[in-house]
Amino acid sequence: MTIAGNKQLHTTARVTERMLALVSEFGFAPIESEEFPAVHDMAASLMKHKVSSCDTFKAVQAIQAGSSLGFREDGVVTGIMGVLLLRAPAVDQLMQGRFDGVEVDPDLLSRDDETPAIGYGWGIAATTKAAGAAITAVGMPLRLGPLGAFTFITKAVTGAGRHVAITRFGYRPLRHPDDDLLVSEPEQARRAA
Repeated sequence: MTIAGNKQLHTTARVTERMLALVSEFGFAPIESEEFPAVHDMAASLMKHKVSSCDTFKAVQAIQAGSSLGFREDGVVTGIMGVLLLRAPAVDQLMQGRFDGVEVDPDLLSRDDETPAIGYGWGIAATTKAAGAAITAVGMPLRLGPLGAFTFITKAVTGAGRHVAITRFGYRPLRHPDDDLLVSEPEQARRAA
């Protein structure tokens, strides 16, 4: 899969700038370094699945400031969203289900001056209704706005996550009806609005 109109896309830095401005309107901001241990534990507990280490979260965030976004209530992160913008070598890995979303290879992350080849929905989790509502509310504006030109892949590690990705964020199974690898093409994101 390729992205139509690559020449019209913005750099990772520009996409990230627009993304951070938009998510701030919904109460999200990048996760702070000291918050990653609690975020890691929250995600692992909710997903009941292995999640990225704090070192991986920090290494990815050092390259892409918008990769880990938190919704806070009374100063505590109660919701998280992970978004990765990836280079072309990641596309085949994603399409074949070989991309490691837990121990992310930093060489696959699009740099500030590059145009991303594809996006990866790194994960969402919420411990409160307000955080869950904020994640739902910001999802489509992100896909129709700063992330609208990109095909996105995500791996559903829970049944609830798969359901949310399909029903609220316009994803569909990539390879077969029961696939845990889901795709959201730019046209589908526009139709889901």
